[in-house]
Amino acid sequence: MSAVMRLLVVGGTEFISLALVRALIREGHGITVLNRGRRNDRLPPGVSVIPCDRKDHAALQSAVASARFDGVYDIAYAPTTGEDVAALADALAGAPHLLFVSTGRVYDHALPIPFSEATPRGYYWGDYARHKIAGEDALLERHRTRGLPVTIVRPTHVLGPLNTRENETFFFDRILRGRPVLVPGHGGWLRQFGHVDDLADALAAMLGNPKAFGQAYNVTGEECVTQVGFVEQIAEVLDRPVEFRHFDPALLKRFDKPGPVFGQNLVYDCHAVYTTTKVRAELGIRPRYTLASGLRQTWEWYRKEGLDQRSVDFAFEDQLLALLPR
Repeated sequence: MSAVMRLLVVGGTEFISLALVRALIREGHGITVLNRGRRNDRLPPGVSVIPCDRKDHAALQSAVASARFDGVYDIAYAPTTGEDVAALADALAGAPHLLFVSTGRVYDHALPIPFSEATPRGYYWGDYARHKIAGEDALLERHRTRGLPVTIVRPTHVLGPLNTRENETFFFDRILRGRPVLVPGHGGWLRQFGHVDDLADALAAMLGNPKAFGQAYNVTGEECVTQVGFVEQIAEVLDRPVEFRHFDPALLKRFDKPGPVFGQNLVYDCHAVYTTTKVRAELGIRPRYTLASGLRQTWEWYRKEGLDQRSVDFAFEDQLLALLPR
């Protein structure tokens, strides 16, 4: 366990950042969050709050100018530009360890898999990749020129309770109700998932470690699986059958506002596979959850929260199914 530290988490109330706050509290650290105050009822007792919109740079400077932190986690994405990341780094007093949650989508996904930290970055994913790359570069430049201790963390698809990308719960909803799962195309593109608690634990473990200063790390689970294989794993966890209905994605163009058909963000035409060799070899960090155990834990949460009883609108899927041959 690292020494007790005063820490700032930018965000703190959504999926990854809330899991991180809980992990840091377990380590005994003093936690302050900086956010716009929309979901602070989720915060555990004892967490301090700085109300601020990080994109208001003058307000951000004023909000943190008198505070001193040993470590800072930059997680919130609003969307957050490179200028926003730089503004936070420059507003901080002293030289705290700044850990930036980036994304595996900074890599050029037109290149062959798997993607390591040495894979060239690029704008394959548009503005999201552009903003994350700019944020990485702003921090790494401050590390080189000022010695600011920074660490870049690149997760991939993250699963677990409170997922803001409702990929797992999307399929829970359908398989539980005996609905077919619509698959655009062949469903054979490879995906890789990591559990939110493993990501939070990794972020906590990196804190204050000089080996991590100036470095970037992929952090995700060890397994890759096809799109349909992911759904089959979920069906196995639920102990239910699953029926796939493949369709030509061009059919979606018939609708003015097509709904989601295969998770919230699992439909894209490329593989997404990442190595974790660096974080394991340099920092000794490895996940606790397999894909199956992570899905089981999320399924238990889903039922505990009563989400298995919620109302789900399948109207769009029914319209699409009506166009498919039997």
